[in-house]
Amino acid sequence: MAASPFPQLILRPEQQQVLTYQSGQLGIAAVPGSGKTFILELLIVDLILKRGVPPERIGVFTYMRSARVNLLHRINQRLQEAGYPDRFTQAFTLHSLALRVLREAPGPWEELSILEGYEQERLLTRLCRAWLNSHTHLWEPLIPTDENFPQKVAQNRRRFRRSFQEMVQAVISTAKNLRLGPEALPREGYLGWAAPVYDAYQAELRRRGQLDYDDLGWQAMDLLERDAELRQQVQSWYDYLFEDEAQDSSPLQEELLRLLSQRTGNLVRVGDPNQSIMGTFTTAEPRLFRAFCQASPQIISLQESSRSAPQILELANRLVDWVTREHPIPALRTALAPQPIRPASAGSPNPPASEGQVEFRCVSGTPERELQEVAQWALAAAQTFPDQTVAILVTTNELGGKALDYLREMGGERVVDLLRGSPSQRRVLLQLKGVIDWLAEPTSSARLAAAVDRLADWAGIPRTELEPMLGWIRASLPERLLFPQFDPAPVLPESPSWQSLGRLLRTLASWLRAGRSPWPEVLNVIVQSLYRKPEELFVGCYVLNQLEQVLGSLPETDWQEVAQEFQVILDRRLHNLPSEILAFNPEPGTITVATLHRAKGLEWDQVFIPQVSAYEFPTHYEERPVGLRFLEDVDMKAEALAQLRQLSPRSYWDLQANSPTEQAFLDLAAERLRLLYVGITRSKRRLTLSVSTQSSYGKEQSPALAFRVLRHSFGLN
Repeated sequence: MAASPFPQLILRPEQQQVLTYQSGQLGIAAVPGSGKTFILELLIVDLILKRGVPPERIGVFTYMRSARVNLLHRINQRLQEAGYPDRFTQAFTLHSLALRVLREAPGPWEELSILEGYEQERLLTRLCRAWLNSHTHLWEPLIPTDENFPQKVAQNRRRFRRSFQEMVQAVISTAKNLRLGPEALPREGYLGWAAPVYDAYQAELRRRGQLDYDDLGWQAMDLLERDAELRQQVQSWYDYLFEDEAQDSSPLQEELLRLLSQRTGNLVRVGDPNQSIMGTFTTAEPRLFRAFCQASPQIISLQESSRSAPQILELANRLVDWVTREHPIPALRTALAPQPIRPASAGSPNPPASEGQVEFRCVSGTPERELQEVAQWALAAAQTFPDQTVAILVTTNELGGKALDYLREMGGERVVDLLRGSPSQRRVLLQLKGVIDWLAEPTSSARLAAAVDRLADWAGIPRTELEPMLGWIRASLPERLLFPQFDPAPVLPESPSWQSLGRLLRTLASWLRAGRSPWPEVLNVIVQSLYRKPEELFVGCYVLNQLEQVLGSLPETDWQEVAQEFQVILDRRLHNLPSEILAFNPEPGTITVATLHRAKGLEWDQVFIPQVSAYEFPTHYEERPVGLRFLEDVDMKAEALAQLRQLSPRSYWDLQANSPTEQAFLDLAAERLRLLYVGITRSKRRLTLSVSTQSSYGKEQSPALAFRVLRHSFGLN
C-alpha cells in the first residue's frame, strides 16, 4: 500500500485505497459510520493539492442542497489550512446543474422562473379539485354509500380525494423523470384520470412562463442531446465528476452524470444501498447504484465503522444477514445488500462493549401508552448519563408529536424537536419573521419588542436580562427609540447588556431607513447583516428566493404582503425547506425527537425506536394493505405508475408481484427494512427497540417479524 497523502491523519486501509484512485469509473459502497463523505472530501483535496488538478475542473453532485454547503465548507477549510489560494465551488444538485446547462443555451432559458414546492402543491390542489368536481360521474360510484354511517362515506370521499392528488403528483414527477409529456399518456385506467390534470398543469406553467424542478433535468437532457455544440461545451467543464449519496440517484440524474463524464470517463460515485430510504417520497431508484457498482471495473467497499459499540454492529449485521438469506418473501431478500459492518481497525476506536447494550421491550397497551414509557426511559437515560446524547426515532410525525408532548408533560427541559427541521434552521426563520413582522408595522411597540426578542441572542443580550428591556420597549414610542434625533434620546443604563440593546436598536433603525429601496434589496441586506455562516446564509437566501417567486420584486409590494406570504411558508410549506440545510450536532444531556428519515446522517449515544410493529415494518401484505379498502384494496398511484413505466424504455421498474398494488407493498416493505437498518445504525452505545401489544384502535397487534427474529437471535424470547 502506498503511503498516505495525508500523513497527519490515521486512515483505514480501505480509505487509503480510495486515495489511490487515478481515473475511470469507481464505485464506493460505504456502511454507516465509515466516513464516506470524509474520504470523498480527502480525495478531492488530494486531486487539487497533490496532483495539480484545478478546482474548477472537478464537479460534485450532491443529493441535498445542505450536503452541498457542508461539503464545500469542509473542502475549502482543508484547502485554506494548506495555504491554497483558490476556493472549490463546483458542488451542485441535479437541479442547479441543469439550470446552469439551460442558461448556457441561447433562447428563453436566460430568464427562467422556477415553480417552488409550496406553489406547486397549491396549483395541483386547485387543478385536482377542479377535475374531481367535473368528473363526479367517474369516481362517486366507487364510494360505497351507507345511510346509517354518513360520516364514514364522507371520510371515504376525503381519502379518495387525497389519494387522487397523491397519484397525480407522483405521475407528473415520474413522467418528467422518464421524459414523457402529457400527450404521451393514454386516456385509460387511472393514468387516464391523471393525464388531463398533467395537461392542465403544464398549460398553467406555460402561461406563467415557469418550469418546475422536475422540468429542469428533463429540459437540460433534451437540449444536450439535440445540440452537439452545447453538449461538447458542457462535457468540457469537468475532468473529474463525483456523486455523493449515490443510492438516492434518480434515472434522470444518472443519465446526466453519464453524459457529463463521457469525455473523460472519470466518474466516482459514493453511497450506501442499505440507506436508500427516499423512494417513497421521490423518484430515487436504489437499484441504479447497485447496478453501477456491479458493472464498474473499480469498486471499493468501506466496511469499517467506528460509530457504534460491538452489540449495535452485531444487531445491524444480523438484520442484513436474515433479510438476505432467510426472509420469508424471496422478493424482499434484495432489500438490503450483503455488506457487513466491521469495527474500525485504525483511527477513532469504537465505543467499548462495556458501554454497549441492545434491548427489546414489549409494552402492554396502546402506542400512546408505549410512547409514555419511552419518554420515561429517555428522561431516565438523560439523567443517568448527562454527558451523553439521547434520541427517540419514530416512523411518523404524528408519533413524534405525541412523544414530544409526553416529554414536556414529564418535565423534560432539554428536548429538541427535529420533526420539521433543525433548531438552527427554525432560529434563522423565526429571526427573519420577527424582523419582517416589525417592518410590516414599524409603529407597533409590541412588534418592535418581538423583533428584539428574536434577535437578542444575535445581539449578545443574555436572556436572563431581557424581560425588563422588552417591557421598556413595549411602554415606549418606537420612533423615540429608533430615531432619537427627533426627540430627546432615551438614556440607557451603562451595563453591557443595555448597551448591546442600543446597538441592536440602531441596526433596526438602519434597516427601516433602507425601506425606501425595493423589499428584496432590503431583505438581502438584513440576511447579509445577520448571518456569516454559509448554512445560515443559504436559509436566508432560500427564503428570499421563495418570496420573490410569489411576490415578484416590484417596489409597490409592501412589507405587509411580504409578512403574510412569509407566514404561509412557515405554516404550510416548511417541509419544502431542505431538512438537512443546517448542521445539527446533538448536545450532551439533550433528548432529540426525530423521524427515522430525518435521522439519516446523524448519531446519538442512546437511541429508542418505538412501534417496531408488523404494521410499521410489514412482512406480509395483509399486515399493511397499501390500497383503499373501498376500491378492493387497489392502490391508484401504483396502478397509474405501472401503466406509465411501461411506456418508457428508461424505466428501471421490474414487476415482481401479481399486480402493481402488490408491487407497491413490496417496495414499501423493502424501504421499511432499510429504514430499520438506518435507525439501528444511528446508535453509538445503547439501543432500545419497543412495540405495544395493541394498535391505536385497541386491537391486538404483533411485533414486526424483524423484531421477533432479532430478539430471538440475542437469546431473548
